[in-house]
Amino acid sequence: MRFAASSNQRKPWKELFFNESFDMPLEYKAAKEYAEAFESVRLAPSASNKQPWRILKKGKAYHFYLKPNKGYAEGLGFNIQRVDLGIAMCHFEMALQELGIKGRWVVENPQINAAEIQNLHYTVSWMEAAE
Repeated sequence: MRFAASSNQRKPWKELFFNESFDMPLEYKAAKEYAEAFESVRLAPSASNKQPWRILKKGKAYHFYLKPNKGYAEGLGFNIQRVDLGIAMCHFEMALQELGIKGRWVVENPQINAAEIQNLHYTVSWMEAAE
């Protein structure tokens, strides 16, 4: 089953996680204490292995975007890629809880230049708790 669904073939970090802008991939060591949470997201289950999420780190905020595959699963009657994004969010938050990192979900669009983020749709942000 895992072979048929390509579950062993996950996108690399440079395609999923970004640092300050979408033209700057987030390096594993630059993720620091969040590295495990990002890896948990990278390995999260996804319908047909599409991994339609992208995360942009800006300061102490982590902005989650949906990168939809046009026409994917139209016959389902719902957007399964949003379910995938929710699963990724859950993995991110649960990993952070396990690491003792506190924060909260907020909807505060960071107003990134639309030309810069081609076909990405802002969804939600994780804000690191102030110490």
